Amino acid sequence: MQNRIYKIFLNTLIVVCLPSLKMNAQKSQGEVKTDDIEIYKDTKVSLTQANRIFEKIPNVGDDSRKLIRYEFVERKLPVRTPEFSPTVSMPQDGNDKTDSKAAKHSNIIRAGIGNYGHSFLEAHLGIPMGQDNYHGIYIKHNNFRLGPVGANYSGTSQNLAKIHSRTSFDAVKLEGALAWERRGFDFYGFTPKNYDFPEAQIFNSWNKFNFIGAVSNNNKESKVDYQFKSNLSYLYTHLKANELVFKGTVNAVFSITDELSAVLDGTLVLAQRQDSLTLYRNLYKLKPTFQYKTDRFTITAGLNVINDREKNTFNNSYLYPIVKLDAQVMEGIKVFIGYEGDVYANNLTSYLLENQWLNRFIELRNTKKTADFYAGGKASLQNGLNLEAKISYANYKDFYVFNNSRTDSTRFEALYSNDSTTVKVTNFMAQASYQIPEMFRSNLKLDVNVFSGLGNLKTAWHRPTFSATWNNTFTIKQKLLVSSDLYFLAGIKGKNFITDKEIKLNPIVDLNFKFTYLISEHFDVFVSANNVLNKNYQRYLYYPTQGVNFLGGLSYSF
Repeated sequence: MQNRIYKIFLNTLIVVCLPSLKMNAQKSQGEVKTDDIEIYKDTKVSLTQANRIFEKIPNVGDDSRKLIRYEFVERKLPVRTPEFSPTVSMPQDGNDKTDSKAAKHSNIIRAGIGNYGHSFLEAHLGIPMGQDNYHGIYIKHNNFRLGPVGANYSGTSQNLAKIHSRTSFDAVKLEGALAWERRGFDFYGFTPKNYDFPEAQIFNSWNKFNFIGAVSNNNKESKVDYQFKSNLSYLYTHLKANELVFKGTVNAVFSITDELSAVLDGTLVLAQRQDSLTLYRNLYKLKPTFQYKTDRFTITAGLNVINDREKNTFNNSYLYPIVKLDAQVMEGIKVFIGYEGDVYANNLTSYLLENQWLNRFIELRNTKKTADFYAGGKASLQNGLNLEAKISYANYKDFYVFNNSRTDSTRFEALYSNDSTTVKVTNFMAQASYQIPEMFRSNLKLDVNVFSGLGNLKTAWHRPTFSATWNNTFTIKQKLLVSSDLYFLAGIKGKNFITDKEIKLNPIVDLNFKFTYLISEHFDVFVSANNVLNKNYQRYLYYPTQGVNFLGGLSYSF
């Protein structure tokens, strides 16, 4: 069976990679994430975009031309939170002077060291092939030899290598990326703290190979706009579990009249997880909608047709209506209201990216959002202030949480609401952004969740009821860049099922500062300090994070 998985992966990889090897690429902006592959952050998009139909239809859920975006309309379950220590963010953030300098260069090497035995290296080497063509290679090493407890019993490591390519023709744009990532870590959440055994007994790691390919329309005069994306990943862990996941999406817009357009979105997720057993899980989604647009409002109506199946277990189909209305009530002010339903694909890969300390043989289920009513608005003011807010009320089936295992409190398992339970989540989100060009930028985001009807779950274990993020960036005399990030999370609870004790975790307060001094066009020095308040908080029960940690180093762009 293992050989069969390798053959499937290898054959698929050959098919999707051969066209991408011929691609060229341009410089693009974005930081390498762990759950998808994007072009390296320190290179900017310089390609002139086509006058695409996608951009002609205003979507209240994604207005990328504004300073801040809606993250509301297609929002998934409120489970993901910002990455805290020991992850050290780099100083670059947005359109600051470092980005302006990096835009002149296609190559950069950055290296640094810090406490907790921290070593850091990243490099991007690009080969420009004209204005629209580009090839690039990105590598990253981020290692903490020591951790918050037990010295080397709680260290972490991350290594990543990626090649990417992009090219544009008159009618089509091609993109591709191929990456490998490895993470190593320990199950160090022992209570009481006793590490009188070899570190190898609690070590775990995972390796992930990932390919992304995309084909999209680049014809400005086309009446049909489209984009096809494919994402193939293969993950295997030190605990002898592996998973092959293919995700394909299609987005197409057909212009019927100047006001009316037909939109077709489709998603295919094929997953094969092998642990004690081999599990085949498929999810198909087709979402046809119509959008009617005027200068004052946009109406969207359609259906979300979904098939969720697991081999030899179940085969379920769902039909959810989609209705959206957004209106511009006055210059710079929009309001929106809508209703929708969906099914979200959960797999081992996505769970490990959310909580790396998972136990073996975890149960996998997709989560159904059976109904979601939402309303909100956005204001873009002339003085650089942007405001947005949304409130929603949603019902979920197979709602999942993570909690310490019933047999080993150092590891976590996924718990789901049972078939008779419909979990209700009331969510309020608000965001404010203010900017003084070339000098200062600030963004404050608040998120409040009220969970009810949890049934057998009793509590939404390890989900915060309140979170806030405050990011600031300063530019001083065109040379010194200073940024700060403040994270606050509260209302997190966990349970030790062995002792049957419920534990309320202390609120998380994480303050970070980043400094970058531009020595010249080619050189800059940086210092990044995380958790400067030295809070020994726990995001997950029995897993304290590092105290104050810093990283200092040098960057060279060429």
